[in-house]
Amino acid sequence: MRYKLQKNPPVISLTVEASFTLLDFMALFACLLLGVFFALFLWIFAFAILVKVFTRYDFEFSSDTYKMTQYLRIFSYLRIKRRTLPFDEIDKFLFSNFDSGQALGGRGLINKEWFTLDIVTKDRHRIQLAKAQTDELEEMDELYFELKDYLIDWFSFEVEYEEIK
Repeated sequence: MRYKLQKNPPVISLTVEASFTLLDFMALFACLLLGVFFALFLWIFAFAILVKVFTRYDFEFSSDTYKMTQYLRIFSYLRIKRRTLPFDEIDKFLFSNFDSGQALGGRGLINKEWFTLDIVTKDRHRIQLAKAQTDELEEMDELYFELKDYLIDWFSFEVEYEEIK
């Protein structure tokens, strides 16, 4: 997970780039090869993987308009506005491990722990800012505390963990 947090008053801008694995590249390569035979379905799937690999999410928190704007940036050139939320619709920022659970491993299902940083709205919808594995926990902590330093005047921040069995 890579992120960049910039503070240029009155806008605080957060860019989050999800990490991708060797499995993503293997799936992309297989889709491109098999796309010759099963053109439409596999080319669409390959495009979806390409978008996942080269996609970033940009969040801008404007203290002038008191709005959070989320953008989807594809290939660093195409920027699409996904949503705009006023600050008063945001309930809290939540750092948790609620997305943890069973994941497909080498020999069946294994327990996997994921840490997420979410924006929780007043109507209990979650907007995911970042998601990381256990080895990226220090970066997630750093992002959480930097956001908390910049945005504590407008939002509440919470940390919640569930015990994984």
